[in-house]
Amino acid sequence: MGDDPNSTAYIHQKKKAAERIGAILKHEKLPADTSYQYVNTLIQTYNADPAIHGLIVQRPLPKKLSNISQILNHVASQKDVDGFVPNSPFEPPVALAVLKILEEIHALTGSDPVNQGFDEWIRSKAIVVVGRGETAGKPIAQSLAKREYTPSIVHSQTPNPQTIIKQADILISCVGGDSVITKNMLKPGTILIGVGIHRTPQGQLAGDYHEQEIKDVASFYTPTPGGVGPVNVSCLMQNLVKSCIL
Repeated sequence: MGDDPNSTAYIHQKKKAAERIGAILKHEKLPADTSYQYVNTLIQTYNADPAIHGLIVQRPLPKKLSNISQILNHVASQKDVDGFVPNSPFEPPVALAVLKILEEIHALTGSDPVNQGFDEWIRSKAIVVVGRGETAGKPIAQSLAKREYTPSIVHSQTPNPQTIIKQADILISCVGGDSVITKNMLKPGTILIGVGIHRTPQGQLAGDYHEQEIKDVASFYTPTPGGVGPVNVSCLMQNLVKSCIL
C-alpha cells in the first residue's frame, strides 16, 4: 500500500522467489488513502479462496493504516505465512533466516573442538538483539527465547546499551540506520548479523554497520544487501509451501 520504495524492492524479491518454486504471486497494489474497511474486505475474500495459500501484508504501511493489528487480525492464521497473526502455525521468516545463518556459521566452524551440537553451541553464547521493532527485532528475540537461547534486547530506552553490546558473542542488529554498530562497540570475534536496512542519501540499500569497518573485528558478518534478505525470502517461500498442506 502506498509507494514506499523499500516495499517495492521487497515485493520484487518475493515475486522472483515465488516464480522459482512455481508459485504465483498476486500483488494487490493499493493507494495510500485506502481504508481499513476496504483492506479487510479484500483480505476476507482471499481468506475464503481455496486457491490462495498465503497472505502477506507488506510493511511499512501508510500513516492512515498505522494500526497494523486492525488488519492482521483479519488474516486467516493458516494463510499467515509471515507468522505475525496470533496463533499462526508459522514462524516469522526473518527469525528463521537468522537461525539458518547461525546454523551455517556453526557448521563452518567445524562444530568447535568439543563437537557441540547447534543447540549446545548457541546456548553457550551471549546473544544480543538490537532493536525491538514489530517486523524484525521483536519476532527474532521471541523465536530465540522460545528455544531458550535467552537473548538480551537493546533498544532506544536501554541504559548503557554499549556495555551490553560489547558482551555479545552473537549480535543481531535490527534497527535500520547508519552506523548503528561500529567496530569500537564489538568484542573481537563477535558474530554479527545485520537485519536492519535503510537507504543512503544516494538511494542505495545499506545496513546497520559499515562492512569495511567491522570486517577485521567480527569473526563472521552478513552483508547488506545480499545477506539476511535472500534467506528471509527463502524462508517465506518455505512457509508458503507448508501452508499448501495445512
